[in-house]
Amino acid sequence: MKPKITDEIKELFTQGINWAKLQVEYLKLTAAEKLIIIVSVMVICVVVLLLLLPAIMMFLFALAQVFIGFMPVAVAYVCVGGIVLLALALLVLFRKYLIINPVAKFISRVLLENQDKKSSK
Repeated sequence: MKPKITDEIKELFTQGINWAKLQVEYLKLTAAEKLIIIVSVMVICVVVLLLLLPAIMMFLFALAQVFIGFMPVAVAYVCVGGIVLLALALLVLFRKYLIINPVAKFISRVLLENQDKKSSK
């Protein structure tokens, strides 16, 4: 009778070790997946910003050319600079609503997505 109990304990211990190893592998894969999603979104944002910067510059020069039609050249460029500074000030003023909250929501959705799926099963 004793050898049977010790064999069962050994089997249970072996299965526990195998389960722990599988859980560690699952954690690694989940962390890698979530890291890939976050890094890929960051790379896409950087590429989009780098492509948008020249377009924004061209639009600002075009706006300055429109202003040149009714004001001196220097004043037109100062007005466009003022518009850019105003937009920057609004971005800083509303950074919580425009930047911080969407980024926090995205990261929390990516990191907590798996827990939501588990709780719904």
